[in-house]
Amino acid sequence: MNIKRLAFFFALFILTIILLADLGFLRPVLFLVSRVDYLDKILHFLLIGTLTFLVSSALVEALPSLNPKWVLLSAVFILAVVFTLEEISQGPIRGRDASWADLAANYAGILVFGGLAWLRVRKRLQVVK
Repeated sequence: MNIKRLAFFFALFILTIILLADLGFLRPVLFLVSRVDYLDKILHFLLIGTLTFLVSSALVEALPSLNPKWVLLSAVFILAVVFTLEEISQGPIRGRDASWADLAANYAGILVFGGLAWLRVRKRLQVVK
């Protein structure tokens, strides 16, 4: 499966999780996750980080005429804004909590996996040269 398709389906997966959580359908799962120390933060880091890696890599491939560094930085910035707004939006939703720690885990995942995406892009650019 190519990276663009994988990014699309993973984004749908993340969107589904967010919608189900916001609608209250994941309360039992979220309760279980909350029982394991730091599991929530680890999942934020891994899920948002993986999404960042896939989306950033896919955009660099989809926009070959643009500078890959700026495409990647733009993707990372946009994802940071989107997940900041998503975390803030949880405040008024019953059964959800806006959390600075979750937001920090999101940012860490975006930065670490964005860096991994940049390493992947750099390596592919060196092979092309």
